[in-house]
Amino acid sequence: MSENSGASFVTVRGQAISLETQTESLLSRYSSFAQTTSSEQSGKEKKLDTQIENTLQKRQEIIDDLNDICSKNPSISASKLSQLQRHKEVLQEHRKNFQNIRSSIQQERNRLNLLFSVKNDIAQHNSNTNINDEDEYMQNEARRIDQSHNVVDRLISQAWETRDHFTAQNTVLSNVNNKTLQVLQRIPGLNHLLGKINTRRKKNAVILSTVMTLCILFLYFTW
Repeated sequence: MSENSGASFVTVRGQAISLETQTESLLSRYSSFAQTTSSEQSGKEKKLDTQIENTLQKRQEIIDDLNDICSKNPSISASKLSQLQRHKEVLQEHRKNFQNIRSSIQQERNRLNLLFSVKNDIAQHNSNTNINDEDEYMQNEARRIDQSHNVVDRLISQAWETRDHFTAQNTVLSNVNNKTLQVLQRIPGLNHLLGKINTRRKKNAVILSTVMTLCILFLYFTW
């Protein structure tokens, strides 16, 4: 019976050794995703993750079987108990490595997603800033155009007012001329009197000019 128990232990332990080797290979492949992490979990990564979990679960079941064999056989050798303990330690070590690799992948994925989110926020901010700058520029240009239009309107208004003043002054002068002509026509002798006054003024101007010329010549030749 002891030999049967020993054979069963060896057979089950062989399965444990095979799964340990398989787990090491899977963990080596799984660690490559920590070096080339993507922003989302790929199908290959997810499949490998599930495969490692299933393998570790199978190993736990095999260790439980080895425990049952040892517990049912009081005469089990110390070397077999030591082998069982070693399988337990290796399983814990592989589980720990698996969790560490999974954590590293997740941390790197979170970092990439954070960088991507920050880049998107910066791009969105720059886009909003450019839009705001364009809006502000257009508003400033619109204000400058409105101001220019207001200046032109004031200049046109002043020009119209000046033209109206000139027109009013022309009307006043025309009325004065008309009234003067009417007065002159009503008083026949007034035109003759004004003509004599103008003639007298012209004579006085000629006499004054002659005297001033003679005085200048006298001063020039006697100096």
